[in-house]
Amino acid sequence: MQRGKGEAALREGAADARDCSMKNSGNILKSSERGFSLLELMIVVAITFVLLVFGIPVALRSVRTGRLRGASSDYASMLQAARTRAVQDDRFYSVYVQPVAAPNPQLAYVDIYPQAVNGTSGHGAPPTGHYDSGPPSDPSAALSGDAVPQPAAAAPSTANLYAQFCASCTPPMINNTAPTFGPEGLPCLPVVSVGGTGTVCNSATGPTAFVTFLQSSITGEWTAVTVTPAGRIKTWYYDSGTWAPQH
Repeated sequence: MQRGKGEAALREGAADARDCSMKNSGNILKSSERGFSLLELMIVVAITFVLLVFGIPVALRSVRTGRLRGASSDYASMLQAARTRAVQDDRFYSVYVQPVAAPNPQLAYVDIYPQAVNGTSGHGAPPTGHYDSGPPSDPSAALSGDAVPQPAAAAPSTANLYAQFCASCTPPMINNTAPTFGPEGLPCLPVVSVGGTGTVCNSATGPTAFVTFLQSSITGEWTAVTVTPAGRIKTWYYDSGTWAPQH
């Protein structure tokens, strides 16, 4: 009799334990299914908002900087193309920037065609001159409309730049005009020939250097493309009062 009562008590204890376990499991499931509270969601939204407020301007500035420096690199490529073609063709060629004219983008191009028998080439500088779409067409590269050519007088710390890229150059040697390369592959200034019947451009006019400045119309940042009297082409960017090579 006592044994039977003991077994019954054990069975009741086991049943109570199972009920307690099931209740605890249910509470755990309910707790895990509860999700985020309103306060937690508000904190997540606030953090996301702060990240967007500070992150978007930084990202946009990086994009603008990339466009400006990309335009400088593309322009430098056109200078190199002009130098190469001048040697190959035994002529002199200039590089111009044609402003945006919808639907056409801003364009840097080597003014090659048409070629006249008196030694001149192309249509001349914009706005009276223009890019020749051919065929054959002038070598060209589209430049970002953000990158605006600027005169040397508006550029910052020009003395710092000039001292770095051409320390031996006197100010009159550094020109802020359209870079031109002669048949020797050196920068030159076109002049009327001795007989007055044509135009020549070679080292006989003396050492010449060129500099072109570009400024972002959005961020105000500056870059420059330089050509030494030896024909070396280099891109630069301006930061914190000094110019540094662009890599």
